[in-house]
Amino acid sequence: MNKWMPFNAVCDGKILTDIIEKEKQYTKKPTLSNDQLEILQNKIVDSINTNTTINLKYYNNGYFYYIQEKIKKLDLSNQKILFNNGKSLPFSCIIDAF
Repeated sequence: MNKWMPFNAVCDGKILTDIIEKEKQYTKKPTLSNDQLEILQNKIVDSINTNTTINLKYYNNGYFYYIQEKIKKLDLSNQKILFNNGKSLPFSCIIDAF
């Protein structure tokens, strides 16, 4: 047995630090005010009317993600945004648009 084994040889420290860093990034979903929701809605409608790419920040299972895509249409019955690349995103997940 080697008496002076490095820490990473005993247990994989890289994996543990990656898990800790991911746990630190976990956040609760922010609540948006009515004014913020109205501004967000206006930005989405403007993007549809001008047929331009929109950048959306959305929340999913404790983490924030970003998508940059053109909106194909709004699915009001299912409360989703449908994008040109075939993906969809529920309205309730969207946090910001820019």
